[in-house]
Amino acid sequence: MPGTSIKHLFILLGALLLTACTAPYVVQVSAIAEPGVSTTDTRYVLRNGNPEGKEDDLFFKEFSAYFIPLLAEKGYRRVNSRDKAEVEIFLRYAVSEGRSGISTFTHPVYETIGGNTINIVETKTDSGGTTTTTRSTVHIPLQTLYVGTAVESRSYTLYTSSVALEAYALKPKGKMLWKTLMNLTSESNDLRTTIPIMAAAAAPYIAGNSGVAKTIKLKRDDPAIAALREKASLAATK
Repeated sequence: MPGTSIKHLFILLGALLLTACTAPYVVQVSAIAEPGVSTTDTRYVLRNGNPEGKEDDLFFKEFSAYFIPLLAEKGYRRVNSRDKAEVEIFLRYAVSEGRSGISTFTHPVYETIGGNTINIVETKTDSGGTTTTTRSTVHIPLQTLYVGTAVESRSYTLYTSSVALEAYALKPKGKMLWKTLMNLTSESNDLRTTIPIMAAAAAPYIAGNSGVAKTIKLKRDDPAIAALREKASLAATK
């Protein structure tokens, strides 16, 4: 029954694609801070740290909105002027060129047989010329048999999105207080998609010290991402 084999092959391929779509985001976060740095009620000014970046850039406004509420939770209070600030925080972001490749994987192929009923009619004539007809049914049980292994290939292109937050004291001027780095490798080169994911993963470590680089896994429907998007929406209106 080749049709049945093809059906099972497509079911398996669909399952593999569904698994790829539901795989968790994997974000690497590395944070380091000067020992003893206080963040309680610290006034800061937020700057665009990209080359020739401006604070009125629309992308900067959107991306920074994800970090403003996280900084507020750490005790940082944003002000609009360096004259009123104690700390200057730079936000940098970038996405790499795509890196393409081909992934090959194998999976078993099964064929389903049976599950039907056969009607049997048997006619016999004895030596006296009497004909007897008997009717019976036979049920063929349903079975799934392994028939081989299929090899599949899929092309992909991966991009690495990265974000850096760096805080410097304004008095004494230029002293680095802390740095938080984050990156995410995925099939998306859209920072508008990847930055909220990275921000949600880095939230516990911003302005702190992670000790080592942390690998954070977030489900695609992780409520932390949705909650941060909502906070960012409110921050963008202020």
